[in-house]
Order: sequence, then C-alpha cells, then structure tokens
Amino acid sequence: MNLNFRSIAVLPAARQFHDNQWIRGRSWALRMTIFCTVLFMYRPATGRELTDSTIRESIGKHILYETAIAPGQVDIKVNDGIVMLSGTVNNLLRKDRVRQIAESIRGVRSVVNTVAVKPVVRENEVIARDVRNSLPQIPPDHGMDVSVSVDAGVVTLNGTADSWVLNRLAVHQAMSIKGVSEVVNLIDIKARLERDDKDLGLDVKRRLAADLYVDDALIEVTVKGGRVALEGIVGTAAEKRRAAEDAWIYGVAAVENKDLIVDWQEKDHMRRASPYISQSDQTILRAVEDALLMDPRVNAYNPDIFVVNGAVTLSGAVDTLYAKQAAADDARSTTGVWSVDNQLKLRYRFFPPDNEVASIIEDVFRRDAELHALDIIAAVKDNHVRLSGSVDTMGQKVRAENIATQIEGVLTLDNRITVNAKADRPSDADISAAIVDELFWSPYVDGDRIGVTVKDGQAVLTGNAAGRFVAHAAVQNAFEGGAETVWTKLVLDDGSTLNEVFREDTYQFRPGRIFSFRP
Repeated sequence: MNLNFRSIAVLPAARQFHDNQWIRGRSWALRMTIFCTVLFMYRPATGRELTDSTIRESIGKHILYETAIAPGQVDIKVNDGIVMLSGTVNNLLRKDRVRQIAESIRGVRSVVNTVAVKPVVRENEVIARDVRNSLPQIPPDHGMDVSVSVDAGVVTLNGTADSWVLNRLAVHQAMSIKGVSEVVNLIDIKARLERDDKDLGLDVKRRLAADLYVDDALIEVTVKGGRVALEGIVGTAAEKRRAAEDAWIYGVAAVENKDLIVDWQEKDHMRRASPYISQSDQTILRAVEDALLMDPRVNAYNPDIFVVNGAVTLSGAVDTLYAKQAAADDARSTTGVWSVDNQLKLRYRFFPPDNEVASIIEDVFRRDAELHALDIIAAVKDNHVRLSGSVDTMGQKVRAENIATQIEGVLTLDNRITVNAKADRPSDADISAAIVDELFWSPYVDGDRIGVTVKDGQAVLTGNAAGRFVAHAAVQNAFEGGAETVWTKLVLDDGSTLNEVFREDTYQFRPGRIFSFRP
C-alpha cells in the first residue's frame, strides 16, 4: 500500500494519525519511526525562537509572577531543554511549586530540582503533632495506616495505603506543615484487590483519554504483572508526569514513564485539535465516575452523576465545601464535558459554633508552611466564612480558600483577601507584549490565532480559539501578562463565541498549568 507522507503530516490531530488503519497495523516502533519522519518533513515555521536562554527567561518570569520567592533565590540553568534548579526556599511547597512551573513550560524536557529547603526551626515533637493532626483530614473509611516520626525537620511516613493517590495525599499534608524540610515516604501501596492486566490496561487507556490535560493519542500502554509502562510522545514534562499519575488506578503495582518522550514541536503538529473532543454521554459518565473514584477527597461520598449532551450534573451529599468544589473540578477536567451543574449538598452531623470554626481555620493557617506568617483573618457568622487580609500571590489567596473550605461546618466562603501588587503597573505596550509572550509559552493556546490589544490595563483578545477551555486558558495568560481586566471577543471552532469581561480578583475559571497532583 502506498503511503502519502504529506497527507498524513497535515492531519489536524494525533487521533487521526493513530486511527489510520494502515498505521495501526504496524508495530509501535515502526509507527513512531513513521511519525518522526513525517514531522521532520513537515515542521511549520514558528514566529518565535525557542532556545535554552528563552526557556530560562520564561521560567524565571513565571516563578516571579506565581510565587512569593524573591528574585535570585532560585537559580535556573537550562541545557538542551533539561532544567536544573538550585538555590534556597523556606518551605517544601515552594520547592515543589518551582518544579511544577518549570515542567509546564514549552520546550522543557526534564527538571532536576536540587533547591534546598531551610524552614523555620521547630521542635520535632511539635512538627510530628501537626503532621498527625493533618492526616485525619483524609476522608475516613480508606485503607491507610500511617505513623509519623521527625528528626531535625525531616518527616518520615511509615505504613500502608491502598492506593497511590492516598499515598500522595499523605505526603502533601506533611509537606504543608511549617518547619518541615523533607518528607521521606516509606508508605507501601497495598491494593485491596488484584486485577487482570488486560482490564488494568483498558482502564488506564480510558483514564488517559478522559483527562483534559493529557493528549493520549500518541501514548502506548502496556501492563505486565500489574506494572504499567507508558511510551510515546507528550508535549511537556508536566504532561508526562500527569500521564503517569493517571495510570495509578486501583490495582496498579507500579508505573514507569521513562519511555514517554517530551517533544513539544512534534506534539504541536499531531495533537488533538481541541481539548473538548466529542464524546458520548455514556463515555463522559464513565470518565467522570473514574475521576471521582480516583479522588480521595470525594470518593467516600459516591455522588450521583447525570450527563446530557456533555453537560454534567452532580447531586448527593458531601461533608465539606472543599469536597463539593473538588468534585466539580474533577468533572470539569474530563474530556468532553462542556458544563457542570454542582447540586451537591453539604451534610453536617452538627454545626460547630462560629467561634470554634474560626479558631480551627486560623489554627490550620498558623501551622501551614506557606500561610503561617501572613495576615489572614477568618470571620464566621452562621457558618458562613469571610476571609480578609493581604497576601503576596494569587496562589496564596487560593490556598487559604482551599484550606478553609476543608473545615467541617463551613457552608459558604467569601474570599476578600487582597493580593499585594509586586510593582507599579507596567505600560499598556509592556502588558501587550507580555501577554503575547504568555500565549506563546502556553501548552494549550495557539497564539497565532489570537490578537491582543491593551488600553488602560484592559486586554482585549480577538480571533479564534479551539474551545471554551482554550479561550479561558488565554484569559489566564492575559492576567499573567499583567492585565487587570480581560475582554474576550473570541470565536470558537464550534461556531459559538466567548464575549465576556473578566476581572482577575473575581475570575473563577483557572486552567493554569498542567500541575501534577494537587490536593
């Protein structure tokens, strides 16, 4: 059979390449050889040169914008797309954050994170107590038994968990405690059920296909003895990490992703045309069920899920506002979902007094590695919480909200925390140039399809976007570029439009970067 390379090269999506019947009949190695040959023959020109120097500059800008880390605190070196991070920060969350930021940047193939953590000094017994107090926030009735020991700020977790997700949740809880410099994870994953390799492989493939942040079309999955191996091509180092995390479904003993190649240029020309690809309601329903099952914040409550024409409705009852919001986030991150109607109700065995709720929230803030030194006040009236005060970054504001919503007894939350300005507002021309730069570095947005103008700090985005998710990713890029408000005048590929004005302090839809596991 004659194969027309050029016709394959201009296919709009990797799924079309993957579904070509002649190609599907070849071996994986031959398919990848054909794929790479095609991409070598057909590489569209880009309007921007991507070098180690520009990658380093972009990482530095995003660390400055998205964290409270002072300039020069983290040293960034890039060699052939391999990023080496060094320097010193004051908590583990910041160390992990800079790794996440670097992995999400286009052109980064891998990140070596040697940043040292020098936290505030606290007694071992106090740190251990706070870590233990944080672990019960993991929903009950899960298979996890963990002990905690601390030596000079180094926390060691011993025990067992029945899933990788619970394992990671325990580690994250320990990382968030003030005074922790390192977490040694000795928690064994012991699944309570054994599953057939074929079934595991099918479920992993389904999970990858359902993840809005992962393009599964060029990822091959094999399973042997409960051990999952992933190979193929992804667009960013963050997508590579997230694909591995998706593979950690119940029954999996290990996941290996060393054969997933990060190559944004090749991926850009073969990726699916839009994160919102058409899916049947039954496929979406099963995908959302899988997502909620994987999330320990939600799966204990078994919410009811209904899907009609891609619109998801969640109903049932959960114990915290955080669980309610997490369920909606899981649904929104599922491929094919166009909207989410969150009708989950809060069920409380009792309503704690307002002063007790406020005390619990502020106590958690005081032991939190990122928020303990900030001026945040929790006011509670009839179990409705209002947060006020000031922080240095939007991430800190969101973190405070996430923590408060995890407390039982919180019915609603009004986040009035203000974010301190880092410097005087730049000129409109500088903001416009920064937004164009952000669109270029985005792993979601085709910046060539979007026009940018800025006047008096308001950015206007015109042109086209693949779908609402991509359009909102562009809005987030505009905020990261320095815009105070964003007016979208975008035509989506399905013919609909997004014509709205957004303010950063009230903006709710935040696709952000493809950050790995974030409780």
